[in-house]
Amino acid sequence: MFIKFDTIEELKRSVYMWMLPIITIALVINSVLNTLSQFDAIINFTLIFWFSVSWFLAYLNRGIRFGEYSNLLLVSIYHVLTLFDVVYNDLATTGGSLGDFIVWMPLIIMFFFLVLGTKRGMYFSIFIFLITLIIAVFYSGQMTPESIDSLTQFHAANIVYILVLFYAQNMFRAFTERNFFKMHAYIDSLTRVANRHQIDVWLEGKLEAAEEESKPFSIIFFDIDHFKKVNDVYGHKIGDCVLKELSAIVSANLTDGDLFGRWGGEEFILISNSTGGHAYEKAEHFRKMVENHYFKGAGSLTASFGVTDYQQGDNIDSLLNRADKGLYVSKNSGRNKVSVN
Repeated sequence: MFIKFDTIEELKRSVYMWMLPIITIALVINSVLNTLSQFDAIINFTLIFWFSVSWFLAYLNRGIRFGEYSNLLLVSIYHVLTLFDVVYNDLATTGGSLGDFIVWMPLIIMFFFLVLGTKRGMYFSIFIFLITLIIAVFYSGQMTPESIDSLTQFHAANIVYILVLFYAQNMFRAFTERNFFKMHAYIDSLTRVANRHQIDVWLEGKLEAAEEESKPFSIIFFDIDHFKKVNDVYGHKIGDCVLKELSAIVSANLTDGDLFGRWGGEEFILISNSTGGHAYEKAEHFRKMVENHYFKGAGSLTASFGVTDYQQGDNIDSLLNRADKGLYVSKNSGRNKVSVN
């Protein structure tokens, strides 16, 4: 089951809620199962304590930003001091490799990016990388080839992780922006239903299916009666609210296969798999629904409908012209009616 997060802050809070206990448990196990130096014991205890406090802050959903930056400081200090300790007390003295220290390095860099964002995260990661590189270079003359190789692999991997995270976040942003603009290219900004562009795409698809697969359909064209009067009397803000309310009413009562959108102004279109009498009944159902609804700020309103079925050889223009003529008949015969053409 996927959880939808409305903001990046909610996503980060969820990450911290899951991540901090796992890291804390790993630190506790490390402290219990290994004989630690006084330095390592102090580092572990500090991290265990502060990660626990940070988790509690995330749980309460308070002071999360403070927890982020304080953890950023602690993790950065831990990263640099631990590397220095390993280099100074182990690699430059007895030789060997970095061991399990390297395991947490990708997560540390990810945390930098998570807290600081893409650009600042990259700059900060490079800053920490340079500090650790200076330490490695300074003590390289006292190391065995195995130790030098281990540090070289560590720093090479460090750079790769930084670059991968930087470009991955940029790619994610590019895809997100593309999907955002794509979505808004097909969605009416006021009513949040399909716009004319999307309706054209739908109609082309329906026409193709009707011609090649003999799948009939109908379109129901309708608009709000005397909508100009609503704007003149109550103002355009109320008029916009009426359009949004009507869109919500229709959207909430669509059946399988129905496609609904705003054609423009107060005009809407419904593309349905229902045809003939069933299409008429569907239009009549929505007509009554509008008639019986009380619109906030504008009161009772009505709508007129024009209905037409697909006919062999139709294109978008011919379909819409017939539906528009049906709507015109409804308007000129007293409004608040459904006419089939």
